[in-house]
Amino acid sequence: MRLLASACVGTLLLALPTTAMAEDAVPALAEGCTAPCASYEVSTELQNDWLFAANPSVLRSDELQPTITVDLFLAPTDYLRFVTSIITEPVVEPEPGENMFFEGIGTYLAELYTTVEAGPATVRAGKFDTIFSLASEVAPGINATDLVSDFDADERVGAEVVFNFDGLGMDQALAATLFTTDRSIFSDSLFTARGRTRLSDGGAGNTDGLSSLSLVLDGCRGAEPSDCYLDGDYGYRLGFRYQRAGEPTGEDMEEGLTPEDELAYLASATASLQMNEMTLRLLGEAAYLRHFDSGPVDAFVLTGSAALELEPLTYVASYTQQLNLVHGGPDTRQHLADLEVIYDPDEEHGEGMPFEGTGWKLAAAYTFTRNADEETAHIFSVRAVYDFDGDVEFDAP
Repeated sequence: MRLLASACVGTLLLALPTTAMAEDAVPALAEGCTAPCASYEVSTELQNDWLFAANPSVLRSDELQPTITVDLFLAPTDYLRFVTSIITEPVVEPEPGENMFFEGIGTYLAELYTTVEAGPATVRAGKFDTIFSLASEVAPGINATDLVSDFDADERVGAEVVFNFDGLGMDQALAATLFTTDRSIFSDSLFTARGRTRLSDGGAGNTDGLSSLSLVLDGCRGAEPSDCYLDGDYGYRLGFRYQRAGEPTGEDMEEGLTPEDELAYLASATASLQMNEMTLRLLGEAAYLRHFDSGPVDAFVLTGSAALELEPLTYVASYTQQLNLVHGGPDTRQHLADLEVIYDPDEEHGEGMPFEGTGWKLAAAYTFTRNADEETAHIFSVRAVYDFDGDVEFDAP
C-alpha cells in the first residue's frame, strides 16, 4: 500500500503503512442492479506527501504518487457474488529522505473471493482483508489510520461467515474467520515486483493451513452494522484474533528470538450527533496485541477521531498512540496526530460527467508523528479522488 511521507524514512521514523479507502466489513456487492448482473467501481487518487520538517532534518522528503483501485462484481443470482479488487500503487519503500514521483508502482490482486447469502448468514471464501479494526475501516481522512492499520490482517486466504441478528434494540453481526497469509502468485505484483510472500518471511499468521482465526461482534442502533459510522446513531465493535506464529526469520535466529503466537483484543465505539445542519461523528478504539506480529513486543493502541460534517466540508481531528511493552527492555511510545479538511460535493455535482455514479473529493492534511526514538516528522498532504461506477444487467431488454 502507498506509504505516508513519514514512512518514507523507513526505520528512522514510524514506518507506517497507509490504508486503502475505508471498506464495509461485508460490502454491499453489485447493489443497485438486478441479478444476473455485473458492476464495477473505480477509484483514482493522486496524493502528495511533503515531509517539510523533521528531526533529524535529513529525513525531509516529497512524494507524489497515484493509486487506482478497480472493484469488479459479478452476481449470477441474488444470493451469489464474485468479487475482485485490483490495486495499482507504489509497492516499494523509498530510502529515508528520498523524493519519489510516480516511482515504484505495481499492480496486484488485493482481493478475489465469492460470497453466498443464506438467510441471516453470509459466507465468503477466497483472498480478502479480514475484519478487525473498526478505526482502520471507517476513520475519515488521508493519514488518520496510518498507525492503527499496522495491525490489520489484510490479503489473507480463508473463509468467513457473518451472522446477522437483532438484540438489545440494535442490529447485530457476528463474524467468524479462519485464514492464513496469501503466499500464492497473487502476493506478488506486476510492473514493479514487491516479491512473493513465502513461509520463510515469518510473521503472525504466515503458516501452512488455516491456522489463524478471528471473532468480531458488531452492533448498531439506527443502521446496519456495516453502515453504522455514517448512518447509525451509535454502535460498537468487540473483537478477538489469534494468529499462529510463523517460521523464525534470519534476523530472529541472529537475535535468538522465538516467534510467538499473537493474541489481539479490540473494543470500538461510534456515535453520530445531529446539530442543526451539522453532524458530529465520534470514534474511539482500544486494542491490545500480545506478541504483536509474533514478536517480543506487546502493543496497546488507542485511537480517537472526531469529524464535523458541514456539507460540503468535513473537518477531522484524530490521534493515535501506540504503547510498546517490550519484554526485557524499556517501554516505548509512538504518536500520530492528524488534522484534515475534506471537500466532498453532493451528488448533483456529478451530473453531466462521463460516467454514472461519478464523484470526486479533495482533501488536505497536516500530520505530526513521533516514534520511540523521539524522531519527529511534520507532513503536509493533499489528495484528489475521482470515483465512478456502473452496472450491466444481462437480462435487460
